[in-house]
Amino acid sequence: MRIRNSLRNMITAVMQIVVTIILRFIAQSYFLHILGLEYQGLNSLFSSIIGMLGIAELGLGTAILFNMYEYIAKGDLETIKSLLRFYKRCYQAIAGFVLIFGLILMPFLHFFVDMNSISENVYVIYLLFLADSAFSYLLIYKQSILIAHQKKHLINLADLAYTIIYNLGQIALLILTHNYILILLLVLFLRLAENIMISRAADHRYPYIKDKNVQKLDKKIAQRLIRQMRGQAFHVIGGFVVFGTDNMIISSFLGLTVMGLYSNYLLVTNTLNSFLLQVVGSVTPSVGDLLTEKNGKENFKVHQHLTFICFWLYSFSAIGIFIVMQPFITLWLGKNYLLSTGVLLVIAINFYVQGMRSPMTVFQQAAGIFYENRFIPVAEAITNLLASILLIKYLGLAGVLLGTIICTMILYGYSFPKYTFVPIFKKKVSVYVTEQVAYLLVFVVVFISTIGISHFMVVTNVWGNFLLKVGICLVVPNILLILLFRKSREYRYFKRLVQNLILRNSN
Repeated sequence: MRIRNSLRNMITAVMQIVVTIILRFIAQSYFLHILGLEYQGLNSLFSSIIGMLGIAELGLGTAILFNMYEYIAKGDLETIKSLLRFYKRCYQAIAGFVLIFGLILMPFLHFFVDMNSISENVYVIYLLFLADSAFSYLLIYKQSILIAHQKKHLINLADLAYTIIYNLGQIALLILTHNYILILLLVLFLRLAENIMISRAADHRYPYIKDKNVQKLDKKIAQRLIRQMRGQAFHVIGGFVVFGTDNMIISSFLGLTVMGLYSNYLLVTNTLNSFLLQVVGSVTPSVGDLLTEKNGKENFKVHQHLTFICFWLYSFSAIGIFIVMQPFITLWLGKNYLLSTGVLLVIAINFYVQGMRSPMTVFQQAAGIFYENRFIPVAEAITNLLASILLIKYLGLAGVLLGTIICTMILYGYSFPKYTFVPIFKKKVSVYVTEQVAYLLVFVVVFISTIGISHFMVVTNVWGNFLLKVGICLVVPNILLILLFRKSREYRYFKRLVQNLILRNSN
């Protein structure tokens, strides 16, 4: 059942991402050609500012989800109802916080935006972003019951419906009206409709959550939740500073046009990362379920398999980003939208480094390890912010991403083994370090080998060059990885998993 639910979640996640990829790239093409780079940069900037306000959530959802695994396994419906009511009230408070502090930030928008570069009212645009964020918190709490029961495929299907309607609606509005504000109003309406759909799906499958007679949450559980949230708060705040402030720094130092150029690359990498994280995230509830059995040997075996899968997916993808991205952007938007090769190299390396955090993050979240390592993301955030501001002056856009890479490799090379790997798997730190260094060396070898082959194979035709680079990236890295790992237990497991997935889809 555990594997079947993970596969079902994974399949719907893949469906959602494939449709999203196709529609988002078509929609962004219309967006750029009709509204321009400045609007694209503004869109990315405001998304980052709203993301900053979202840190008010302080990891509540993750903490609640971790506790739900335990009480679902016990069949304790009363405690589950109490957790959900607590969750609901907290999110109502968060929605209020986001609205109030979002309004407080309005007078300071001119520090990030050249108001003259946007023809529509920037403040109205910002208010619509703010409303979308605040209202989304009011019904989202019921998603947790579906995720904890390994029914995330229902959420994925609702997201898929939202994605199709939103992107087609955006294209129609762009062509007919050229009005960005109408697009944001469409987002607001569709987000509300999606949350209502998910809420009703949860009510239908688990009708007991609609009971009005709900006991007060046990004091010990509440205290444990608050403690976990305190720890998780550091991770949320630190995570935003590391990943969410990049766009704000770029916009402030380099302007909306550069932000707009970078956002096209970001769309590609974020879309690819969303796909990969959905695949990895689809097994998180199963990992949480597994950890309740407290089988250290089995846990470590799952970790090895998950780490290998992440390594294969993220190394292959990072290589593809570096080799295929420029031909793709040229084909999609034109040569005027290209960034330098140096910036692209840093983007690709950053993609691999952040991706290799995923396995440990899955176990960390599933095990509820938030408080013990709470100061690590704060240290990373401060170091990253200072490094990015310093390096952007000398290296430009590449400097921002380079700061993130350096901080991640140093701090999480210390944090993950000490606070997650050793406590859960009862293994020495040297086992983790050896594993990560070995994978990094293999990545470098395969990366350089693929680039070397690609460098000597070029055609002048734009379509021909793009297809050639795609072919090289599909064949060369995978052949090299198969040759290197064909005898390993992890590769045999990965091969069997892919074969089972193909068989299930064909049937």
